[in-house]
Amino acid sequence: MRTDQKLFCLKTLLTIFLSLLWLVGAGIFGVLLWLRLDFWTNEYLELDTRLENYLILIYITLAAGGVIVLFSILGLLGGCCKNKWLLVVYLVAVLSAMGLTISAVVYGIIYREELEDTLVRGKLLENVIKSKYMEDSTNRYTRVVDIMQSELECCGANRPLDYFDSQWGNDHKDYAPASCCRAYQREENRNNLCRVYKPQTVDEYTDDIWQTGCRKPLDEFLSTYVYVVIIIASVYFFLQLVCMIITSVLIHLLRSLYVPQPDDIVYDMAHNQEKSPYPSRGDYRDYYH
Repeated sequence: MRTDQKLFCLKTLLTIFLSLLWLVGAGIFGVLLWLRLDFWTNEYLELDTRLENYLILIYITLAAGGVIVLFSILGLLGGCCKNKWLLVVYLVAVLSAMGLTISAVVYGIIYREELEDTLVRGKLLENVIKSKYMEDSTNRYTRVVDIMQSELECCGANRPLDYFDSQWGNDHKDYAPASCCRAYQREENRNNLCRVYKPQTVDEYTDDIWQTGCRKPLDEFLSTYVYVVIIIASVYFFLQLVCMIITSVLIHLLRSLYVPQPDDIVYDMAHNQEKSPYPSRGDYRDYYH
């Protein structure tokens, strides 16, 4: 295959993958922005500062997507115009984005383990419910716990009985907060508390209360978001890798491609004429006698 044919194939491939990468990058940027601004996630992160490390994962992946979206135009121009320096700038941007993407994947895996340590093996929710959940609905922790219990359909950290040992439970014996009630989603009345056990029983929950704790549902909820970010970053890394390889090969071909300049052409014509055994000047009639 001739060099010009190779260049044409590489330009076509680069244009296709750059366009795909730009579209995917724009879509990923929008999804990550939505994850960052998601109301429920932001509320749950207020439970503890350790949970807010999730935002670092979002910011790293957003930075990788932003770099690609901004510099893909340079790659398209460089490929179409056969401009080596534009391609070099784009290649540096892709390498930077790949570094950020790898960092996002590694940090996501580490954060997933930290999340499990904090929520599942730790006692974050138990401590919040025991000492920070109050009657005051304007309290930050009270608001977050009410939202969590209502949306995740759970009650307490491990079970509704967690409220029996809490400060809130000292004033509401045998009851759980209204957000533990199944009817709370319809009424949203904090005054309608839920009785934990049926009358005259000590081990049978009432039908009106969510009977599972919130620790595992909250861990699954946040873990799902973390896995989504990791998968997005992995797919993005693959597209970046393909574009990096194509760009590198194209730069190599452009560097090795010799484009003669006008002065070089004149010099080569004169040099070849001097070496030619056939004279190009003078009177040719002497050769025919």
